[in-house]
Amino acid sequence: MAVAKYSVLALIAFLVSPIMVMLMANNSYEVDWSTGVDFTDFATKNTFFAGDVLNFHYDNANHNLVIATDGDAFDQCQMTPNLGFYRGGNEALTLAEPGNYYFMCEYNCKSDGMKMSVYVNNM
Repeated sequence: MAVAKYSVLALIAFLVSPIMVMLMANNSYEVDWSTGVDFTDFATKNTFFAGDVLNFHYDNANHNLVIATDGDAFDQCQMTPNLGFYRGGNEALTLAEPGNYYFMCEYNCKSDGMKMSVYVNNM
């Protein structure tokens, strides 16, 4: 009787495990990092979780990507110090921890408001 009970539990675990893995899978988001994009709309329409990835695509002759240290630096478009500075044109950034993340373009932050903040939730 005990063997049958454990066999049923093992079968349930076997069937449920792939579903749990699918539910915990990280999402990947494409970000058109250029002027004229409504980043507030993008950030509010999506719910981000720790482990999700933002894929930034931009023309590196006209834009770059800077991660601000905090909300004050973000509000003032303060580029240094920063948590990351990228110029490659295609950046895949993992949102590793819950909390606020602040992204800015050095060239267009003040002139065109090219910046985005996102809130990352726990899994």
